[in-house]
Amino acid sequence: MSISRSLVEDAWNNPDKWEASLASAQALLSKALVESPDNVLALTCLGAVLSDQGKHEEAASALKRAIELGSTDRNTFFNLGVATMNLGTRAKAMSAFRGAEGLQASPLSWTAYFDAQAH
Repeated sequence: MSISRSLVEDAWNNPDKWEASLASAQALLSKALVESPDNVLALTCLGAVLSDQGKHEEAASALKRAIELGSTDRNTFFNLGVATMNLGTRAKAMSAFRGAEGLQASPLSWTAYFDAQAH
């Protein structure tokens, strides 16, 4: 996860590397899921990466899977809110954001980019 996180940070710090860095992070996380398909941390992080790439349906699918597997990571629910808000399903997004309330974020996961003013 740490290499994927570094790639995401690199994407944010170097816009000219945005697509390549996120694609590399996605590939690493997808590989981790081939090896361990029920890894909720990898699913949460993959959801963030996919959402940042604009692949919101894929992101929502990964994040819903993490929740089905029992994730209690605040970032799983927050990222699902981001993905569903970007899909235009405001009520579902608000439900996901409410699900994040009171939960702790894993220090190993991260959030997808979200601009509340844009919605």
